[in-house]
Amino acid sequence: MSSPPEARVLPRSEHRLSRRDIDPDALKVLYRLHRNGHLAYLVGGGVRDLLLDRRPKDFDISTDATPEQILELFRNSRIIGRRFPIVHILFGRGKALEVSTFRSLRPEEEETSSVPSDQDSLEEEARLEAEADALMVEDENGSEAAASASVPSADELAIEDEAEEEPAAKTRRRGRRAGRRYDRGRHLLAFANGLQYGDPAQDAWRRDLTINGLFYDISDFSVIDYVGGLDDLEAEVIRSIGDPDLRFASDPVRMIRALRHAARTGFRIEDETWEAILKHREKLRDCSKARVLEEFYRDLRGGAALPSLELMKKSRVLGVLLRALDEFLPEWDRSAGETMPLPWRRLEVLDRWVAGGGEFNSSFLLSLLFAFPMLDALAAEEERSLPSRPDFGRQAYRFLKPLTSSLGVARRDTERLFLIGISQRRLSRCREGQPIPQFFANKPYFEDALQLFQLDAEARGLELPELKFGGGRRRRRRRRRRRR
Repeated sequence: MSSPPEARVLPRSEHRLSRRDIDPDALKVLYRLHRNGHLAYLVGGGVRDLLLDRRPKDFDISTDATPEQILELFRNSRIIGRRFPIVHILFGRGKALEVSTFRSLRPEEEETSSVPSDQDSLEEEARLEAEADALMVEDENGSEAAASASVPSADELAIEDEAEEEPAAKTRRRGRRAGRRYDRGRHLLAFANGLQYGDPAQDAWRRDLTINGLFYDISDFSVIDYVGGLDDLEAEVIRSIGDPDLRFASDPVRMIRALRHAARTGFRIEDETWEAILKHREKLRDCSKARVLEEFYRDLRGGAALPSLELMKKSRVLGVLLRALDEFLPEWDRSAGETMPLPWRRLEVLDRWVAGGGEFNSSFLLSLLFAFPMLDALAAEEERSLPSRPDFGRQAYRFLKPLTSSLGVARRDTERLFLIGISQRRLSRCREGQPIPQFFANKPYFEDALQLFQLDAEARGLELPELKFGGGRRRRRRRRRRRR
């Protein structure tokens, strides 16, 4: 592995990145770090998008300050992640800026380890760990009574003096949990004792793509490039940092990111990087389901779902990750001028809605991918079963469960996906002038179901029919016979 190259520095007069386009809260963080004697850089996709005259979705910051020093400077901050601690600086309305300390570059880790090593992967790992920790805490607090009811009591398992000690042990555990709420995540640093911090060059070399390895220095407003990202931005090329064979073998999820950034920017994937994707795509089978699912959501929410899935299908990455979805999306050659098939037109409509400021939850995005193939399968089953009527609910669940399990989708998202998909049959009746039952309109998933119905109508080029709401038919309650 070659060492990081010398930095190319663009002074303020030679680039068009302006502080006016940076989030004001991000500027506050950068300036406070700088005033307290620390290096403070805007990093990654934020710099890339600003240089391309686009509005970044995230403004991530890297610094030479350690997590503990960052906590001292910002009272509205907390550490997340165990192996790779980063700091979230919290603002109003759920807004959080990520601040990470420069990571060191270790050859044995970079070339042989299967643990994610680029900075974006480290931050993603920390987010996923923090979400898992939050779910565990909620589960502990919300189900303590149920758990105690299902576990044998201390009197049944131990002698009296041990049973008398149990309340004290519970008090200590509760005290530790309460203390962790106020240490702002400092206890997580105990898991990262062996973590080594580095310098900006090492931190840049750890990242995935050259165009994501650029830094903006708040001290002199210059752009710093250690990885050749500026040249690739000018040439409109997607290129892996370092040897793509080693980088993709170390962390295969980088291949999905390369395809996504090529789709978002319209850049060409450099030949060596493309060949490495084709060579190592099978390694994606061994990746964490949570990380792969997160990448799927990013593709769908990023405003370039259509070109992203096109590239994933062309590279056969989609077939490795989810063969069923690869089969649902028909072959289509854009360059040959072929008419866009309906499943691809739905993705095109989604991209338009996202470009217009639309934000969508995970269940809606999954229903866009899986609900219509499910409905086609139900229609085929209904035709085969005539004159009898199949159990649509059971058939739909049997269709969806293998798909969502292979991606590691949460149960609550799977259930909501099921309800959104089944609802399309009821909504389709309004095209025949039938009213929508009022009780159905009051369901918590109705808005998502209606939104998917509207998206499908737009993709088909159909006018949305006028929605009429009626009382609907309710099932008659069975009268219970009194027990004698």
